[in-house]
Amino acid sequence: MEIKPLLEKDALAKFLGSDEFGSIPRSTRKRIEIMEPVFEKLVNPSLHHQNTEIDSVEKDFVHLEEGPEFKSPKLSKTLKGCESIVCYIGTLGDGIEDEINRLMNEKHLAEAYILDAMASVAVDNMVVTFHQRMKNKYEDQSKQVTLCFSPGYCDWPITDQKKLFSMFDSNKLDVELTDSCFMQPRKSISGVFGITTLNSNQSPHSYNPCLECNRRDCSERRNSAH
Repeated sequence: MEIKPLLEKDALAKFLGSDEFGSIPRSTRKRIEIMEPVFEKLVNPSLHHQNTEIDSVEKDFVHLEEGPEFKSPKLSKTLKGCESIVCYIGTLGDGIEDEINRLMNEKHLAEAYILDAMASVAVDNMVVTFHQRMKNKYEDQSKQVTLCFSPGYCDWPITDQKKLFSMFDSNKLDVELTDSCFMQPRKSISGVFGITTLNSNQSPHSYNPCLECNRRDCSERRNSAH
């Protein structure tokens, strides 16, 4: 699927530690303006996804009809009542990564840091856009989607990346998985979300694992169930 990520300025500001873009120091805003054309030129986004029926959901496990089982009590709770699951793997490509490394090697640390931040915000935006598209699609079919969940978040082990990647044709992906279960290019993202009918007794939006967590400084924290 082709999704052109947006570089939301306020989201970038929050990533850089400010409340809004206007509150960023002028020198930093200038660097961002200089780096934007570089980012636009190098970004090469791609996102692969597929739907798989859910066989059963237990307390700690999600069993798929055609695929592996995922072990995570919180993922199980998120997907309870869902009929199928959408698995996705997306990336901005390796051009951004190469440029960040070049800037680091040449000691242009501020520019490297800003480009890295821009890429992090953009890859998150790509998933948000994809999730919203799928939400709109399934609403037309009287269905709804859960929150996204990724290996390594909450109690879902990062090692389940291997199981998630096994569901895709590696020859078609633009992302590789290292032995330690990290993705290359680094500005890549993977995850799942569930699908259920609107008239289901279970409401997937009623459960947000972040609301049960006391860790307030988590960068992935979601304060709403929607």
